[in-house]
Amino acid sequence: MTPHRTGIKVSISLQIAAVLIIYVLINYLGFVHYERRDFSRSQKFSLAGQTRSVLKECKKPLEIIVVSSPTFLSPVSQIFGDLRSLMNEVLFNKRDGLRVEYVDPTRNLSRIQDLQAKYKLTSLDNLLILDYDGRHRLLSIAEMGDFDLSPLAQGGQPILRAFRGEQVLTSNMLALLKPDSEIVYFMDGHGEPSPERDLSNLVEAIAQQNALVKSLSLSSSDTIPVDASALILIAPKSDLEEREAAVIGAWLRKGGKMLVLLDPNSPTPRLHSLIENSGIIVRDDRVLRLIQLPLATGILRDVTAHVLPNTEITRRLEGMNILFPGATQSLAFNQKLAEQEKIRIRPLVEAAEEFWGETAYIPNQPAGVAYQDGIDNGQPIIIAASADRDAVENDRVGVQSSRLVVIGSSQFAFNTGLNRPGLDLLVGSINALIDRSTVSGITPKNATRFSLQLTDEQLSRLTLVVIFGLPAVAALLGLLVWLRRRA
Repeated sequence: MTPHRTGIKVSISLQIAAVLIIYVLINYLGFVHYERRDFSRSQKFSLAGQTRSVLKECKKPLEIIVVSSPTFLSPVSQIFGDLRSLMNEVLFNKRDGLRVEYVDPTRNLSRIQDLQAKYKLTSLDNLLILDYDGRHRLLSIAEMGDFDLSPLAQGGQPILRAFRGEQVLTSNMLALLKPDSEIVYFMDGHGEPSPERDLSNLVEAIAQQNALVKSLSLSSSDTIPVDASALILIAPKSDLEEREAAVIGAWLRKGGKMLVLLDPNSPTPRLHSLIENSGIIVRDDRVLRLIQLPLATGILRDVTAHVLPNTEITRRLEGMNILFPGATQSLAFNQKLAEQEKIRIRPLVEAAEEFWGETAYIPNQPAGVAYQDGIDNGQPIIIAASADRDAVENDRVGVQSSRLVVIGSSQFAFNTGLNRPGLDLLVGSINALIDRSTVSGITPKNATRFSLQLTDEQLSRLTLVVIFGLPAVAALLGLLVWLRRRA
């Protein structure tokens, strides 16, 4: 009996040891090889690509100090949970060289005195301190929330509409990483849209890249300002003057950087000629496709296109689709000129397969439109392209004497048509022009609050299901189990 019992004991011990070993191995593999998924509606628990790029570029220690107390009664208390979640994600994405500290000014008096002496603090109410490489920035946590202040008129509390903490944090980290502000000039004098009114969302996004936005008119000047990091021309209604085209052309050849968004409905031959001098040909067509409606065949002029991940501008936007509303024209390349003048031309955005470039694009044609091989422009339909003069083959080296980015559409940049993918393309293009392609990518977005609106009838049904329906299902399952055991 004893040997038999000894064998049982040994067998049980081996089984327990095997279970423990398997448990340890599973936990080890899960700790080393894992994948994180964010299934939230607004992706609030995932950092944007640009935020991760900025964190990666911080080669020196970065310190984030959150100065706030739960005893402070203010609207900021509504976003403190989101702020902690954001800090946790930042810590997860940069585990080395980053320290996040939470300081309660009502309890940590000695630490507050140290911070006041070091950063010359004048306010201790809901403050965020960023310290990097001997430079620091002080942020008000209230800036991270978009609040609806209308309830204050009735004595209520402000309502948080969106949490924009990642936008504010990334913008200020970028300012610490790139302390010198670049200056981006918007051209005017040709009927361009107003940056302050029509393009305010784009201007705000550029400012978040630590770049200053100014207006430039060449009507009274023969030179581009020496502090211009990039020049932007969006949807001119009238053409450039010969003198203006000559000034911009000479500036581009000497190392200038320019972004052009075309208005297909405005004839601008001098502008097209200026672009063609860099090897990009602006086609006289309209990108469209046919769609089958219930009783007829329609023409779709809003173009769906996908990003080509073959440049530093678009590599971090791989797999993204962009909608170009309104008129759009396609681009072609002069490869012979590019070879002669050492210009590297690359497509950035290509229309979906169903689209073509219609050359007979006069609206309301009696006979309609249809693709004609040899007359219309077929696939591939390029909508955006870049031309780098005297550029090296490796993008990561980042050496080029000049760069021109051309997009055959402009309505997508207006406030009324600007969507997140379009904004990411524009911001990525501008970062590439001002030599900040390493910190480009998908820009941070607001984490908006989602509320489910239910009618009184729907609420009544939901109450019945929760109070009676779910317990009844549990009781039925229990009854079935009991009947089966008795059988």
